[in-house]
Amino acid sequence: MTGDDSRTRIVDQFSSQGERAAIWKAFDLFLPTDQFLNVGYSKPYQPHFVGSSQRRLAERIGSDIAARLESTAGVSLLDVGCGRGGPTLHLAAEHGFEVTGIDLVPYNILMARQNTAEANVDAQFVVGDALQLPFGRGSFAVCTAVDSPPYIPNKRGFLAEVASVTSEGGLIAVSDFIQPESLSQEARDAVDAFADAWDLAPIATLEQYKRAIAASDLHLGTVVDISANSIARFRKWTALYLSIARTGLPNLANQFLTQYSIDLDAITEQVTSTHPALPFLRHVILYVRT
Repeated sequence: MTGDDSRTRIVDQFSSQGERAAIWKAFDLFLPTDQFLNVGYSKPYQPHFVGSSQRRLAERIGSDIAARLESTAGVSLLDVGCGRGGPTLHLAAEHGFEVTGIDLVPYNILMARQNTAEANVDAQFVVGDALQLPFGRGSFAVCTAVDSPPYIPNKRGFLAEVASVTSEGGLIAVSDFIQPESLSQEARDAVDAFADAWDLAPIATLEQYKRAIAASDLHLGTVVDISANSIARFRKWTALYLSIARTGLPNLANQFLTQYSIDLDAITEQVTSTHPALPFLRHVILYVRT
């Protein structure tokens, strides 16, 4: 798949078009995907597929960033791959950052601007490419990328671009999926099928990330593994879904989803491609300094 094809599929997926849009329409019924598009973060006693799991990931990253800075009030922050603005607006409202968000998908930016008006906070949102950021050198003290890097194939180019717009001594927080260096062919095929099902770039390893960080003259601080709070929780949902699907989903469920123009077969196909890969994936937050 070429870069242009990948870009088109990502734009379609998040604009309620194309074959990947069905599962997001279903998520819309249970999660605040009009604001948040990340995997989510939940402790064992918290529900993951209903409510605030996606907001909690933004809260976790925001708290981690605040703990690493002397002050956050008025500090300039760029959110790369901001989606519909939920994490960006949280960082502004809860920590006082002066925020800018950028995303590849025009529909996401339209939603982010609408959410800004409703949140009554100051934020700027622009359409743009993470590999060609339209900002001057050292424009921001902090850069975040909350679950947007899985869609970016060129990690080195992405990190170099983010580094260029981050001021000296600045902080970069990136959350992404990684896979182990060594996997069986069966496991590798499962991971590749998962990436294809969600229009993701090939899943990187931690060593690949480390090399990309070093090549961008950045300094890796902490790698926080949140898999138990995200992928493991999501895996319980995919297992439950497939268990029900194997017995035949009730006609009532089919009728319910049809009301919202949701293709149940497309969802089942995507979940079927996702579930086998989840034991081999880790979800991490990398905190990096310029």
